[in-house]
Amino acid sequence: MARTVFRGGVVFDGTGADPSRVDVAVADGRIVDVGHDLDGDDAVDIDGRGLLPGLIDCHAHVALDGMRSTDEEAIRSASRNAFAAITNLRATLDAGVTTVRDAAGADAGYRDAIAAGEVAGPRLLVSLIQLSPSAGPYDSRTPSGLDTWVPSAGIPRPTADGPEALRAKVRELVQLGADVVKVFATGHWSMARHGAERSMFRDEELDAIVDEAHRLGVRVMAHAHGSAGAIAAARAGADSIEHGFLVDDDAIDAIAEAGAVLVPTLLASEGMAAEVVDRHRDAVGRAHRRGIPIAMGTDCPMKPHGSNLRELELLVACGLTPAEALRSGTGGAADLLGLGDEIGRIAPGLVADLVVVDGDPLDVTGLSTRICGVYRDGRRVGPSVPTH
Repeated sequence: MARTVFRGGVVFDGTGADPSRVDVAVADGRIVDVGHDLDGDDAVDIDGRGLLPGLIDCHAHVALDGMRSTDEEAIRSASRNAFAAITNLRATLDAGVTTVRDAAGADAGYRDAIAAGEVAGPRLLVSLIQLSPSAGPYDSRTPSGLDTWVPSAGIPRPTADGPEALRAKVRELVQLGADVVKVFATGHWSMARHGAERSMFRDEELDAIVDEAHRLGVRVMAHAHGSAGAIAAARAGADSIEHGFLVDDDAIDAIAEAGAVLVPTLLASEGMAAEVVDRHRDAVGRAHRRGIPIAMGTDCPMKPHGSNLRELELLVACGLTPAEALRSGTGGAADLLGLGDEIGRIAPGLVADLVVVDGDPLDVTGLSTRICGVYRDGRRVGPSVPTH
């Protein structure tokens, strides 16, 4: 079993501790030692460079490559979507993101093809699609009576109403391979009557979704732009609140009291109206000061796949230190996914997902342009086009 030593670099270990100059030894896809003057069969000289755990994006859509209209979705075949996703997966991996929690669009086959080495990409956790009530964001019926839902193997129809029907829908998602259940706690921006601020499910429905998911051993991520949905989802026990563009102090208190994690997806709001951007960043800053754990998520392709690490800069702009921002995309993100004993940190026994960067590893500004080595399971997988 060959032993490779990453020697001479400044290591940020994913815990939030200050970086230190240590060697990291890797064998058989795992970190086997961290210390000084380590021996190995091979060495990777990273003197003058930083070493990070592989980054984790807790909210992206790898099977989508842009915001397409309903008509475009209807005529684009599933196979063409899958081929297009290869480019998205490669761009994400080249950005130093070695794990993604897919927030809808990818079926279990994407995850399994990557795990089998058939396609290059970050390891995936998939949600398949997000649960919606009737008259909610994913109700595909038009006012004319046309149902525009396009069936796709491995992706179930997402709408259901009432606690028992929603429990059955959660079981269907898990049967089809979902690693996490995603739910629309609020609507979205394009919905009428302030959809982004309206809560979608009744409390008893959210309670049923979360209870059934947790009973089956999977976590729940709740799309919530406004306060009403964020409060309801947090009180129901959702593990993470996604977006939080418009949350107020009552919602922040509810998230904190529930012990949920905030996944702000600041990258997604960056191009919106200035008022929305300001409200979103202010909310994230208040959540951070309240002590709410924050995990990195980007909502790519709201911004192109591969731009994921810009999220770290935006988190710093909201008041996180660079070390806190990096932890949100490493150890903190791994904890949210339930994988803290496998990925997200540089420590003996953990998977050898590693990213080599030029310069100071705590300098998150333009970090994606300074990546010079991406390793997954101890094997170099990027960047595919050398940056130096």
